[in-house]
Amino acid sequence: MKMARRSFCFAVLVFMAFSFQASAQDTVLVSRFNELFAAKNDRIKDSIVERIIPDFILFLKSNSAKNFNFKPIKHIGVLESPDNAFTFYLFNLRYRDGSFKHFAFLQQPQGNCLKVTKFEDKRSEVQKPNDEILIPEKWYGALYYQIIPIKSNGKNFYTLLGASFTDLFVSRRVIEVMEITDEGVILGAPIFFDGRRNASRVVFEHSARFLMTLRYMPELKTIVFDHLASSEPNAGNNFQFFGPDGSQDGFILENGIWTLKQNIDVRMPDRKRKKDFKTIKTY
Repeated sequence: MKMARRSFCFAVLVFMAFSFQASAQDTVLVSRFNELFAAKNDRIKDSIVERIIPDFILFLKSNSAKNFNFKPIKHIGVLESPDNAFTFYLFNLRYRDGSFKHFAFLQQPQGNCLKVTKFEDKRSEVQKPNDEILIPEKWYGALYYQIIPIKSNGKNFYTLLGASFTDLFVSRRVIEVMEITDEGVILGAPIFFDGRRNASRVVFEHSARFLMTLRYMPELKTIVFDHLASSEPNAGNNFQFFGPDGSQDGFILENGIWTLKQNIDVRMPDRKRKKDFKTIKTY
């Protein structure tokens, strides 16, 4: 009986010690991220984030990450896939010149372990964003807020809706598609059709002064978005003059292809229905 009590006491002490250590690590993590988001100097931001990322990846690989309360860290978005296949952890940094850098970490369960993939924001290197097939090391950075699992050509894909902040004048909304294979993550697939050609992803550019609606409406099985038009007749592709014109278009999934439908009616019979998505605010 004494041995059993001693073993029980030892187990309790070990558990308490582990809990204290995990709690201390959590406190440090919160403190570091709050320090990062409070920093005003660009060089300090870069220095802090370089120190945080390796520890953050190790943390996301630990079992304590799943139960961690991210609410005290105001500017980190946590987005789980509807099928529980993965979780995204996302945030961005804004610099003094008005530019942004996005960060994303994909956490996947693998047996008793957690695999974490870091995404590198390389938008400046993507010459043809609507056409290129990308990888996490060359990512068209965005803060995702909605995930739509789909099937196309017998494969499982995840359609991702996100905001891609650019500078003081132009913002973007992105419809990305992601495939998870045994070899890794593939970003982009030619499953968007506008009536003329296929695209691997869809990027909308508009004035940063306006908010553009981009959301999936499960009742309509449609990705709904504002139609963009220029306020200046000679603006060309100067997107700081583009904004919603009051009409809406959409992509409807037809035989595994997101097909463009223009001037759709998205009036809902039940306006009280709770939204099943969240918006990640920029920092």
